[in-house]
Amino acid sequence: MKVSKRDLVLLAVLGAIAVVGGFYWFAVKPAKADLSAQRAQLEQVQSETGGLRDTLSRLSTSTVSPAKLTAERLRLAKALPDSTETPGIVVQLQRLADRSNVELTSIKTNSFSDYGSIRGTEFEIRVSGRFFDTDDFLYRLHRQVAVDEKDRPIVGGRLFATTAVDLTLDQSEGASGPVGDDDSVVATIRVVAFSSVPGGAASATAATAGTTVATTDPAAAAAQTTATPSGGSQ
Repeated sequence: MKVSKRDLVLLAVLGAIAVVGGFYWFAVKPAKADLSAQRAQLEQVQSETGGLRDTLSRLSTSTVSPAKLTAERLRLAKALPDSTETPGIVVQLQRLADRSNVELTSIKTNSFSDYGSIRGTEFEIRVSGRFFDTDDFLYRLHRQVAVDEKDRPIVGGRLFATTAVDLTLDQSEGASGPVGDDDSVVATIRVVAFSSVPGGAASATAATAGTTVATTDPAAAAAQTTATPSGGSQ
């Protein structure tokens, strides 16, 4: 049987199609599937690598040297010391009064209360001066310990909490009527100074003491404000 030229061309075309199809089916298609699997695996590895880099970055930023940790503890101990340290409180209050141009006339230790491992000692202090100077004293008292925009503590001294303020006109100058900007006022302020409970004891009782300290001489005042409340030692 003689095969025509047309049939030969047709057979050649069919053979080429069969070869190409076989090559695609048995070589190209498996290679594409394997490439897709490798791409998915690569994406997973890249994602895990990114997570590990973030973790390493956080760990590197949170790692603090022992010297920095010690400095941080000392700085925080300035705000929350191990004991009440009444003489130190007197010195700090006198310093704030001097910077605010008011006169610190008396300090009275009223009571203390323990809240777990924290002790809050209440003081009643009295200052006199111009209204805005007294307001400045209260502001400075409040800003002894503050936080910055990143919620990190800014420690300038003891941690105080003001619980009550009573303002009256200074009667010694014969003032009367509403309080003006230049009028002298007398402020009776109740503040709580925080510290650690001595020895780590945690009692929830409050003790009282009524020792009044005149602060004409700050050094003498510091020596005199060592009254011991009946509920515990300071």
